[in-house]
Amino acid sequence: MVRSLPQIGIGLQVVFFILFFGTLLPKINNMVGAFVCLFIGLSSLIAGIYSVKSQQNLILSSVVIIIALLILGFTIFAYFLGEAGYPPLIMQ
Repeated sequence: MVRSLPQIGIGLQVVFFILFFGTLLPKINNMVGAFVCLFIGLSSLIAGIYSVKSQQNLILSSVVIIIALLILGFTIFAYFLGEAGYPPLIMQ
């Protein structure tokens, strides 16, 4: 049985939260961590947008899109923006 797209997006987001709150994300290489976070964020965003277009559970799809945008915003902030004279984390 094929899972619905919002459930796939939620599954990807659960993986992100396990990596983040399980403190596994800081232990891996910065490049790998950034690309894993980008992949999870973009994949769940695409799943959410596609499920809205195909009219699959619109409220859940909207929540998936919002959380995916927050994950992408966090990834850009944490990995790609430098602060206080330090280079971006992805460059270290």
